[in-house]
Amino acid sequence: MGERYDAASAREMCADGCASSEARACVVVVPGLGDGPASLSYVARGSALEARCASTARALIRFELSTSYEGYGTRQLRDDARDIDAVIRALRVKFPLATSFALVGHSTGCQSICHYLASGYDSASAVDRIVLQAGVSDRDWYDADCGREVMREWVARAREMAPDDLMPADTPGTYGVATNARRFLSLASAGGDDDWFSLDIFDGSSGEGVESSKIVRKLGAGACARVDVRLVVSTADEYVPYDRDVVVAHNERIRDAFARVAKSARTHYIEANHDLSDMAEKDAPGFVDFVLS
Repeated sequence: MGERYDAASAREMCADGCASSEARACVVVVPGLGDGPASLSYVARGSALEARCASTARALIRFELSTSYEGYGTRQLRDDARDIDAVIRALRVKFPLATSFALVGHSTGCQSICHYLASGYDSASAVDRIVLQAGVSDRDWYDADCGREVMREWVARAREMAPDDLMPADTPGTYGVATNARRFLSLASAGGDDDWFSLDIFDGSSGEGVESSKIVRKLGAGACARVDVRLVVSTADEYVPYDRDVVVAHNERIRDAFARVAKSARTHYIEANHDLSDMAEKDAPGFVDFVLS
């Protein structure tokens, strides 16, 4: 997959907005688990974001991760990081006038972006903004949806398996997707690769807190120093198992963690669901402003 998006095949990516080589900036969409390049309505053709990109010399880029759709079950965040690196490198050739590269992550795409920045790719030096939309905790959701003790039992079982062995079909939290033990543990266990935004990391109940969070530990060595961070939080997110007051307090702590390592960090709240598909029309301009301004 990484090789697919080399400079010669950059045209295979879906580009809207200002899609000509004259684009001065690129806005790259990184989808979440089970999603692909056409999944999100707020980056679709005809969307307010696409229109703003077209009027401001920005190319809006959508592409397919090797983990897209059901591919995530047997792959890892490092695969996403490799794919993002390949795309950024290709875009720097395809759009030679571009001086700004923004990554817009949806759901697990947020963790993918963080993992990419933490991985030391040279291409990350071109990224000056990340937008994390619905960067939620899979672990928190699985515990609420399937039961904390049930998930702990399955986590213990997965730890006894070989990393590439597939979890049984009835494993809670896999929802019918073929998932190996390595990815299951990454999503469902405390400290897993995907575990960036869980509530107990930031409220102190796990013994960590903002200063010792993965955000600070993994991104604090300059990986995020020139990056503006934008958190887009859905206050009616169906995959967040806590009430609105907790959502706000939790995301302010996440913002504080990013503020310690990034150029800037801001938060924008929208009364909408996980993928913003029910975002009110009146809220779209403010969302676009926040993403691009």
